[in-house]
Amino acid sequence: MITFAALAAGCLAALLAGAVGGVAVGKSALGTELAAYMGGLYGAIAGGAAVVATVVVLSLI
Repeated sequence: MITFAALAAGCLAALLAGAVGGVAVGKSALGTELAAYMGGLYGAIAGGAAVVATVVVLSLI
């Protein structure tokens, strides 16, 4: 149960952090809404993979 909660919380945090980072970096060039969408997408892809790998490794220990 804790493993699934950690996985869900980590993926949600990666999505939100990507959106915030996208707005911080690309707001002036792309607009706030598009920058948030793109940041959320790439945050979910990169951060989600990192969260899954970390949870798998920690589950094996």
